Amino acid sequence: MNPSTTHLVLLPVYNAGPRLRAIVAEVLNHWQPVLVVIDGSTDGSEQPVLELARIHPALTVLVLPHNSGKGAAVLAGAQAAQARGFTHALVMDADGQHPADSIAEFMAASLRQPQALVLGQPVFPPNIPAARLHGRKLSVGLVHFELLGSVIADPLFGFRVYPLAPLLAVLGPRRGGRRYDFDTEAAVRLAWADVPPMNLAAPVKYFSRAEGGVSHFHYLRDNATLVWMHTRLIAELLLWRWPAVLRHRGRWRALGLALGVLLLCPLPGRADEADLLVTPTHRLAPAAPAWSDLIDSFAHHPDTVADFTERRFFPFKREPVELKGEVRVSVTRGLSLHYSAPEEHTVILDEQGVLIRAAAGEKTPLADPRAAAANEALRHIVSLDLPALEKDFEIYGRRDGEGWTLALVPRTDAARRSIGRINVTGEAATIRQIEIRRTAKQAIEITIGPPRPPAEFTAEELKAFFR
Repeated sequence: MNPSTTHLVLLPVYNAGPRLRAIVAEVLNHWQPVLVVIDGSTDGSEQPVLELARIHPALTVLVLPHNSGKGAAVLAGAQAAQARGFTHALVMDADGQHPADSIAEFMAASLRQPQALVLGQPVFPPNIPAARLHGRKLSVGLVHFELLGSVIADPLFGFRVYPLAPLLAVLGPRRGGRRYDFDTEAAVRLAWADVPPMNLAAPVKYFSRAEGGVSHFHYLRDNATLVWMHTRLIAELLLWRWPAVLRHRGRWRALGLALGVLLLCPLPGRADEADLLVTPTHRLAPAAPAWSDLIDSFAHHPDTVADFTERRFFPFKREPVELKGEVRVSVTRGLSLHYSAPEEHTVILDEQGVLIRAAAGEKTPLADPRAAAANEALRHIVSLDLPALEKDFEIYGRRDGEGWTLALVPRTDAARRSIGRINVTGEAATIRQIEIRRTAKQAIEITIGPPRPPAEFTAEELKAFFR
């Protein structure tokens, strides 16, 4: 493994216990270099790490004389990393709950979009206590208010890649954000500074105390710190920051307009039905002789226009957000989604990538590997290009008269985390529904109405809805 010269992993540590050395070793197997910041530990857990650093050139240990809090440790590490020429740091907890095998995915996202803050969106295990899970909702709701929108999925989850210069600029001169309030305050203030957020899913492990889990959360002190932090942030928002936040929202929204990048919740009853299709009996080869007539129909299908409804289910909304508009499909030009509600804009997907066209002008969304992968798959789905889809997916299908169903299962773990399962239903050469389901608790559903009578797109339509 060749150590990166721009991105390192930063682990703030305080009395992490006997598992610390193994956790650091695991991180080194996934990414190098690694910087461990010992925040005044008193349990001796730093000694094995110091010994490891003596024999591992990619590991550096910074020892702080007194415990000052997670935020203070991260900022001290950020300053040390920047002094060594690094531009970004992936910060993760040293208790084993954060996923070391997701480091490379998050670093790749940051390398593609270095100005972004890449935030982990936690996928919680079944054994997480319900009180802990539901207790996050208040903080999430307050941050959504402070940012005038839900651009940050989870402000409490500390697995994220920071651009160091903006982080030190927004928190370095301040007194706050030094302890348990660091993750939340850093996310809000970076967004206020127009550092675009990018949310990526990351699985979480939960260890009980009996399993060696370590928690330094102090109920009264840390909750009081959070209350004071949100009081300060809301006061700043209302007194002078809200105009700038409103200006930033247009650019943040570009991250979520392309399909596949928003946090979504389950569609009851759909998962079991799709899972029944994923069997060897229904596995399709790219050529799929029994599907050749349908594939040929799609390849020669005339220009198509239909109404569509897109439903996005958020974990902190009782009702889904519903978007409506018209979809246009051209064999030669690609796919165009013209949204008419709740706000008007057009998303164009073609061989050049994604283009968003709105009243304020045209935008190319910030690079997001999840969105790019989902959009590429969607473009091949609407043309039923099975050979193109087969490169990244195992394809399962079933036909029943004119009706048909496809299930696309990503071939790699990274693709499963970034895209998830895609289910498609149709009738003859018409697609009726597309579901992108990343986990049992995350999905997006697009329902397409009957196509209008076929007619070639006019010059005005081509200019307005394609490029």
